[in-house]
Amino acid sequence: MAEKHEVFLFCLSDEPVNPIDLDRVKEVCKDVRLLRTNKLLIYLRLAFNFLSNKPFQVRYFTSAAAKRQFQTYFNQVKPDQVFCQLARMAEYVRSLRNVQKVIDYQDAFSKGLERRLHHTSWVKRFVIRLEYKRLLKYEADIFDDFDQHFIISAQDAELIGHPHRSRIRILPNGVDVEHYRPEPVAKTIDLLFTGNMQYEPNVNCILYLVKEVLPLLKEEFGHIQLVAAGKDPARELYRLNARNLHLTGWVEDLRKYYRQSRIFVAPMQIGIGMQNKILEAMSMGMPVITSTLANNAIGAKHGKEIWIADTPAKVAEAISYLLTNTELALQLGQNARELMLRRYSWAEQNHQLNRYLEQPEKASALIP
Repeated sequence: MAEKHEVFLFCLSDEPVNPIDLDRVKEVCKDVRLLRTNKLLIYLRLAFNFLSNKPFQVRYFTSAAAKRQFQTYFNQVKPDQVFCQLARMAEYVRSLRNVQKVIDYQDAFSKGLERRLHHTSWVKRFVIRLEYKRLLKYEADIFDDFDQHFIISAQDAELIGHPHRSRIRILPNGVDVEHYRPEPVAKTIDLLFTGNMQYEPNVNCILYLVKEVLPLLKEEFGHIQLVAAGKDPARELYRLNARNLHLTGWVEDLRKYYRQSRIFVAPMQIGIGMQNKILEAMSMGMPVITSTLANNAIGAKHGKEIWIADTPAKVAEAISYLLTNTELALQLGQNARELMLRRYSWAEQNHQLNRYLEQPEKASALIP
């Protein structure tokens, strides 16, 4: 955005922000207004939110004091457009008048919550079900408060419960194809999965691989190893005490793991949107095994650019096939890289975004 526009950023954080990171953001913004939020006040808002009808994630990020500060900042800046990132920030923007308002839903978060209902404890299930119902309604309620709407995939757009959801523009995620690029190194890791290891869809996928997939490979590949690279592994993953699972914790540069791994496995069973981990692996030229659920947003061709497997037996079969057919695995990775260059580079996505923002009445939705 900053290449063609003056960007004023208003943002919240419930944790201290590294000054180096803040300086990097300031390099591309005309101005940055960072508001630190108080955890105690957040918890009080969440407690009282049981008496409200607002989604908990909206109440987490919304306070009367923060809204007043935003309004003051808005009056100072007098922007031509306000770009609202995620529905949880919509309360700051909904009531604004005489300005173009844009919302990026990113994903259909309500559907993600619904998919988690059957994969969590009964204690959590009550809160998740309540949040799902509230968020489903809220995603539709805020629609008419904005002039333009973005979302990450066509399947996510269909899950926004508004009669005019066809107006939502499809703008997929991108990947830095120069940063994530193939480099020939020795392959010392059999299988790789990356991500935030506290995020429930990621935890669920690791459990699925360790409990249901890897046992099917024990006879053929007795020493096969799965590396799960990412921060804050959940206690549930440590309790597995699995000899064929290595949890790295925080990694400064994930590219070293992408380079050293033979296959990227992410057969996601729950979750929404577009998996950045898959885009990164494909951009690195890796053969990727995933589920139909995860590939729907990407639209890669099975057997040419990606390998789709929807049952433990099929995932195990795919792993075996690609480990023993190195030429096919190499070609799959090369085709994946070409797809990222052709369709999912950040340069392409940002070009589309700027085109939409500059000519909202003329732009047509980007169908990947």
